[in-house]
Amino acid sequence: MAAVTLSDYSEAALRLSRGVFVRLTVTEGDMLPFFRPGVDSVLLAPVRLSGTQHYSRAEIQAFDAHNDVPGRKWRNVTASEGRITIRRRDVVLVRTGADRTPRLLRAVHVWGTLLLLRRDSGSSPYISATVSDVLGVVVEGTMRGGTPFCATQRRWRYASKLWTASYRARSWAGKVRRNPRKSLSCILSAALLSFVIISCTGRDGDSIIGIEGGQFIKNGAPYYFIGTNFWYGPILASEGSGGDRERLSRELDSLCAIGVKNLRVLVGSDGPEGVFTKVEPTLQYAPGRYNDTLLRGLDYFLVELGKRDMEAVLYLNNAWEWSGGYSQYLQWTGHGDIPLPRVAGYDAYVDYVSGFIKSDTARTLFRRYVMDIISRTNTVTGKAYRDDPAIFSWQICNEPRPFGAENKKAFRDWLTSTAELIKSIDPNHMVSAGSEGKYGCETDLALWEEIGRSPYIDYLNIHIWPFNWGWTTREDMSSGNVTPAVELSKEYLREHLAAARRIGKPLVVEEFGFPRDSMGFSRSTSVSMRDAYYRAMLSEIEGAAASGGLLAGFNFWGWGGFAEPSEDHLMWRPGDDYTGDPAQEEQGLYSVFSSDMSTVNIVKYYARSVERIE
Repeated sequence: MAAVTLSDYSEAALRLSRGVFVRLTVTEGDMLPFFRPGVDSVLLAPVRLSGTQHYSRAEIQAFDAHNDVPGRKWRNVTASEGRITIRRRDVVLVRTGADRTPRLLRAVHVWGTLLLLRRDSGSSPYISATVSDVLGVVVEGTMRGGTPFCATQRRWRYASKLWTASYRARSWAGKVRRNPRKSLSCILSAALLSFVIISCTGRDGDSIIGIEGGQFIKNGAPYYFIGTNFWYGPILASEGSGGDRERLSRELDSLCAIGVKNLRVLVGSDGPEGVFTKVEPTLQYAPGRYNDTLLRGLDYFLVELGKRDMEAVLYLNNAWEWSGGYSQYLQWTGHGDIPLPRVAGYDAYVDYVSGFIKSDTARTLFRRYVMDIISRTNTVTGKAYRDDPAIFSWQICNEPRPFGAENKKAFRDWLTSTAELIKSIDPNHMVSAGSEGKYGCETDLALWEEIGRSPYIDYLNIHIWPFNWGWTTREDMSSGNVTPAVELSKEYLREHLAAARRIGKPLVVEEFGFPRDSMGFSRSTSVSMRDAYYRAMLSEIEGAAASGGLLAGFNFWGWGGFAEPSEDHLMWRPGDDYTGDPAQEEQGLYSVFSSDMSTVNIVKYYARSVERIE
């Protein structure tokens, strides 16, 4: 069948949407150097997803006509479903951006219905899309100024492989850096590709933290740390609602002064604003739609960390309601209103969010969010996130849970497949799950180990919450008895350290906390029990650091810094200072303020102690 020849991309998109083959004269420079504007042209086959339309017999014959081998289709055509599949390295006409402009782009990664695209072989940013955004797939045409090609010919396939070689070189180099015992052939392959493909852009890779022999390595030396949770840092860094760059600078400088340089940070919250117990402002206010001011705040935040030789663990999702996460993705995909724990009760909330692990549509929305964030380029520096030493690691979720024994297998598969997705976009940085340990796996330590053994999970996490988990009581708090909390916390730590040794990966206690004396919330309330608990827990890392052990870090929860919580109400409200306690908790419950000098000095002592160990 004859294809219509056009030079207008919008007209081509319209005809393709009607199921017509289109020959398009390339007029834009997105696919340089392969397609030369005004010289090369391509034949586009229409893509149909579903509905009442199906490929006609004539159209299927047209697909069959573009064969490498007689009788073999040039690609996977599913005529019964009325669609063709999109494959890695396909060049597609796709609608992108806010104005939905049609562009010719190459699919670099394909995960089900999600695509990650790029415009050329250099360091251009990734662009995310879904299969529904694709209008046509290139079947044949001319490239490099007139050389004919067919999408199945070896010439095109080899050109496509060379086009992605720079990505492969970075990926292999990242794997070698994380595992110096990689085979010689892998090392030589990465080196050869890096030398041959001149489009492979360089970066200061040595300063990105990795792992060797079960230890974090920073700037060529073992790295142990005392860090904190500073979830609201990117909000302070924004120029919009909630932003306070002057306070951000003070907070970062004060943390540096006590030796705390590893910060665990929320990328952003999800969903509408005005929801009780949820953090505001929200980053992802609708599926795939973002508050650009907050994204630029995240960019600025990473720049400020880089200036101070600090780094952030960036977590992307949340099992709890205070930032959206599980529950928001479920609401967006038609699972009903969210039963907030403080309104409907904990059991109702757990029953609701157990659906996230089961919902393909909810998890697909999150997957696209992951693609958008991981593939981001910093607007301040022009540096891709994947090349930024200020990122310590990507973390899949804050306290992910299966929320039901029947979900455990799907939960494991979700975490490991998400980690694989992150690694495919950013092979340079580490990935962790964000787990509480066995308490985050239906008390199943074997499940926690199984997840930790994934080759896409670089290190292990646990959280320890003695009061939340009932290891200490209000009576203990009233009497000043911290012994039960310390003993059970250390037992939990030892249990997971033994598992870490079996797995052979570093372990970070990335959340632990203790209330103020007598369960007070005011900054003026004493913290003697907290100090005793902090001292007991942080002392565990001294021996580990001195002996090269797997216990690699502690991040206490959480840094309240210079915040001054309202004296009129306990729960956070928009306009209040951000503290270490998120919106669903009483402000001051676990926060360590700059005025808590006894606690700050304990943190400083152990942070400086592990810094001095060589």
